[in-house]
Amino acid sequence: MSPAVALLVSLAVAQPSAPPRELPPALPLSGAGLLVGAGVTGALGLTAHIWRIGILRNGCNGQLVFPELHVTVTSCIDDTLRYLGLSTVAPLLNFAAVGLAAGGGTVRGRFASWNRTRHDRRKRIAPAYMGAGAGVLALGLAMYIGSRVALVRDAFGVDACRREADLTMDCVRNTWSAWLVLTAAGQSLTVAGAGLLAYGVSYARGARLARGLARVRVQPTMAGRFVGLAVTGRF
Repeated sequence: MSPAVALLVSLAVAQPSAPPRELPPALPLSGAGLLVGAGVTGALGLTAHIWRIGILRNGCNGQLVFPELHVTVTSCIDDTLRYLGLSTVAPLLNFAAVGLAAGGGTVRGRFASWNRTRHDRRKRIAPAYMGAGAGVLALGLAMYIGSRVALVRDAFGVDACRREADLTMDCVRNTWSAWLVLTAAGQSLTVAGAGLLAYGVSYARGARLARGLARVRVQPTMAGRFVGLAVTGRF
């Protein structure tokens, strides 16, 4: 085929280059509601835990006196029931916060990665979030499980006070409270770590998916005795 004929053929079959295939619109769900819910639930769980520590340190001290009956009734039963109730509520709230944080991080990571790709901002932040999340989560779980096991092995502070030759109510209260503080810190770190790790994993997955929807351009090309189509794109 002569160059002139090739030129005529290329002009006859040439079509305007296809417009870039745009990514779909921004995802409607940002995960903000789940993250706010995780924060509120975690704060409630932490409040219940601190309230429990307050009961442990200050409870069973008051007395209710009924002079007309000549009876003195301590408030220890009421404080004990409150403590047991909060001991059930606080972990449930924190477990719910972990679930909400993980779900919110997953939705937020997908939302952020998709929209960053749409605007050509492909920052490599997923490994940092995954590393930080895994570290914080591991630390939180270690503190939570370790403090719970240590509290039981320490007989709720009795063994430590006995070793220190200070087996008094104040010593037991202080030691028991210290273990509970570590438990509360571990629960809070677990919530934060779950959210960060879920965000990083979801961000990485969403970025790979968004990059797979590359913009492709098809246009005719001619070189010497060759007439064909050229496919260009960004991958």
